[in-house]
Amino acid sequence: MDMITTTASKPSILSEGFSFRGEISAKGAIHVEGALNGQIQVDELTIGARGQVEGVVTCSSLHIKGKFSGTATCNELIVTSSASVDGHVVYQTLSVQKGASIKGELLLVK
Repeated sequence: MDMITTTASKPSILSEGFSFRGEISAKGAIHVEGALNGQIQVDELTIGARGQVEGVVTCSSLHIKGKFSGTATCNELIVTSSASVDGHVVYQTLSVQKGASIKGELLLVK
């Protein structure tokens, strides 16, 4: 299994057309416009409108504009109108825009 570790302050970008399978651990932000499958542990994860993430995510902030499926644990969860969520997400604060598709379970933990 591949592993990427980064400490960069600028967001790392997984571009559209790029696919990654494996484990990512980062102190910082990752923006996904391509496809990411695996175990992800970052400070901030943004799934762009064309992005797809499948797997287990642990982060402080999870911003979903594209597709997410799997399990996530985060402090802040933002789901936009173009988002599709299929899975189990544990969060502390939540924002969901009208039109978002959510299938699965969202669980508030204080």
